[in-house]
Amino acid sequence: MAIGHQSSLEGIFDSPHPSVVFHDAASRRHAEELFSSLLDQLEVDGLGDGHGDGGGHGFRPVVMLRVMHQVSLSQLSKDLFLNYFFASIRVDMAVGMASTIDIKDVRSRAVEFAQFLNGSFFGPLKAAGKRTPQPTPASFSVPFLSSEQSLPGSESRVATLRRDCLIRDRHRCVITRQFDENEAFRRTKKHGYDAADDDGVRFADMPETDEFELLEVAHILPHSLMSMANDDDRSIARRNALAILEMLDTGVPHLFEGASMDRPTNAITLTSGYHSVFGSFRTFFEAMDGPLHTYRIQSVLQSRGRRPLQPITRTLFLSDTVDPPLPRLLAVHAAICRILHLSGAGAYWDHIFREAEDEMANADGSTSLGPLVTLRLGGWWDGKVV
Repeated sequence: MAIGHQSSLEGIFDSPHPSVVFHDAASRRHAEELFSSLLDQLEVDGLGDGHGDGGGHGFRPVVMLRVMHQVSLSQLSKDLFLNYFFASIRVDMAVGMASTIDIKDVRSRAVEFAQFLNGSFFGPLKAAGKRTPQPTPASFSVPFLSSEQSLPGSESRVATLRRDCLIRDRHRCVITRQFDENEAFRRTKKHGYDAADDDGVRFADMPETDEFELLEVAHILPHSLMSMANDDDRSIARRNALAILEMLDTGVPHLFEGASMDRPTNAITLTSGYHSVFGSFRTFFEAMDGPLHTYRIQSVLQSRGRRPLQPITRTLFLSDTVDPPLPRLLAVHAAICRILHLSGAGAYWDHIFREAEDEMANADGSTSLGPLVTLRLGGWWDGKVV
């Protein structure tokens, strides 16, 4: 089954997820051991090397399943993942031993479940998370709509979000620490030689290496996750995506529903370049011990051409008036980065979007039209390659 085709799993999230999956530790341990044993058998069968039935371009279904369970951030979310995995392969979690299960039946169903996760969640996030649309000058003042009243992701709300994040982050990129070029120009025009940054350091006294840069606001999790659906396809697409998100950290969708999607708790200030790699889930923040809101920032692939070199440790700026980014949202973003990278799903979707940009079909006559149409119908992708 190619990603993008109709899946037999489309109705798997029709009912609310259970509040309790396992009633005792022994049942959970048995299900975890059975899950691990089945994946081991599938890897021996060739599904872990990117050359099996993963849809091509190095996507490794078994690795996605294994890593998703590993990086899931709460016990209930791990339990939910196991619940849906076994439901999708039609195996009773209480079955005695993996050796009693027909691995041939499990193979196709496990692949389908991984492809469903990839097509319903990870692909949409790769498409929707690439870049937060930046506000135009006209959108900075909307006299008849408050930020609470306008729709998620609208220019007026993003304009307010950008303003608040710049204030909280002291008009600096949270990774490079470069100061916002537009704000520097405005202050220089007003104060001349005495123009200074938020800490009172005059621009004239800064080292030449401390260059200004145009800064942008970046959502941690893309606003399209909570965009209002105006048809059945988009409504189902968002329901599926949010249900899969619950398998990474149960309760997280409630942290950014409604107006919270465009609040500073779900956003950071970045340069344009880092906005692109952060939104593409190639750079992530890992919480560190020490001062509150201290993170190790690293890339899934090291680039000698990007400064500063990663990994790098940063303590985020705090404000008395603007809330900091929620650590749980940054942790979910980091988990998604790891899954995309280790499973090859990130490379798979990068290939799909490059192919769309080049308007080329594969040499063997296959095409990526299916996954792209699915993303378009679900409202995740506008047809543009950023």
